[in-house]
Amino acid sequence: MPLRAPRAWLDIALEARTHDAARAQLATLYHSPLGIYVVQSAVKRETLCVRFDIAPEDFDFTLHTLMRIVPEATIGSLRPRQGGQAC
Repeated sequence: MPLRAPRAWLDIALEARTHDAARAQLATLYHSPLGIYVVQSAVKRETLCVRFDIAPEDFDFTLHTLMRIVPEATIGSLRPRQGGQAC
């Protein structure tokens, strides 16, 4: 039985000048196919930071869906699951 690659974190940043804008952005993500991958979110200085917990085999799907749903997102690097806050 082959070993599966470990899951990884992917952070994105979205502009959110108000709390209402941040809530609207989060609602968009939660109601999309990506909602199941969201594990953390935080608002920092007019920026909504969202962390996704994804399996390596879902990376392609996640990127394509992010670009379709929130094309204005700044996509961070894929990295191992370790301590720390989103963005």
